[in-house]
Amino acid sequence: MISSKRLTLGVILSSATLTIMAGSIIAPVLNVMRDGLEVAPSSVGLIITTHGLFMALFSPLLGSIIDRKGVRRPFIFSLIGYGLAGGSGLLINSYWMLLVSRACLGIALAGVFAAINVLILNNYEGGDRDKVMGWRGSAQSFGGVLWPLIGGALGGFSWHFPFAVYMLAIPIGLLTMRVVPGPVTHHQSGPSSDNGTTVFKLFKQNPILLMIIYGLMFFANVLLYVIVIFLPQLLETFGVSSTFRIGMFLTAMTGSAGVTAFIYGKIRSRFSYPTIVLTAVAIWSMAFTIISQASDSRFIVVSIALFGVSQGLIMPTVMVWIGDVVPPSFRGRFASYLGTFGFIGQFLSPILFAPILIMIGLKGVFIIGAGIGVTWFFLCLLGLRHVNSTKPHMKGD
Repeated sequence: MISSKRLTLGVILSSATLTIMAGSIIAPVLNVMRDGLEVAPSSVGLIITTHGLFMALFSPLLGSIIDRKGVRRPFIFSLIGYGLAGGSGLLINSYWMLLVSRACLGIALAGVFAAINVLILNNYEGGDRDKVMGWRGSAQSFGGVLWPLIGGALGGFSWHFPFAVYMLAIPIGLLTMRVVPGPVTHHQSGPSSDNGTTVFKLFKQNPILLMIIYGLMFFANVLLYVIVIFLPQLLETFGVSSTFRIGMFLTAMTGSAGVTAFIYGKIRSRFSYPTIVLTAVAIWSMAFTIISQASDSRFIVVSIALFGVSQGLIMPTVMVWIGDVVPPSFRGRFASYLGTFGFIGQFLSPILFAPILIMIGLKGVFIIGAGIGVTWFFLCLLGLRHVNSTKPHMKGD
């Protein structure tokens, strides 16, 4: 008989795939959806990112509820809401109604994202936490391999069909009712709400480190959605227009991210957080530079695989690092802020880069992406040096 702990881990890992499914399942059908809804290329990106805006807006609220009421109920309601909101796209033919459904999806996703992180941070310690957080990232990334393939295949029949896959969240929510325990009492090992600590005070204690962590989450998602939204359009210039083939390209990124995240526990046992993130950001720049200069679609495959490696390093790192920086009673809120920064990045990505597309073209989009990577590398380097010089005892460094 499968133990409750293993079932809980199964719920965590299966739910983790839903976070990337939110965008990746419909990414291969963006061009078809654009034509079916009769919207401009710059507008169709909002369908894949609107959920990110509402996820960002509602993440602090869901994180606060989790800290005060426990993980179980918010997790269950969020999973079921995710399935209903996402699946509604099967029946919608209006651009604006589709955006409304994506907004509801984002609210549900806020609860799913924060709950997964808090479950891992509260139930695992040390190397086990690194390993399971890596598995979480790996499950998410391998879901990112599977979902674009399924979305691309279903999109060959109708752009509506990929929306049905969102309803998988409903049985996961029902299983969560049975296997995820109710509220637990935190064992405080540091400052907590009991002695007057607040969110503002915790930010004030580690402003640079927290800005780096949240900045990494923000820019990782900005650049991720540059690839998700603009890569299909770039591939069209190389004669790649099939939704299934576009899905295959995207799996190069998610597949490499999944492999990297799967071995994250071993990587973390050998390298510090700063070393890992600086390496990952350097890879960002390399990947976007290659894409911007590519003369053959094979170079694009290599470059997006490299970007996947950086994602597989960054995502587990920021999620575990935040658990080291804040006390358990604040993990729901600070984990939710990761979602806020990450999904604001996803939402802003097409808004920030649409003018660049208009002014300097598709390759210019990726050149600017490379420039962002280089700039952020040096900002992280300076910031982490300052943190190490002022707080050499920082846990996890």
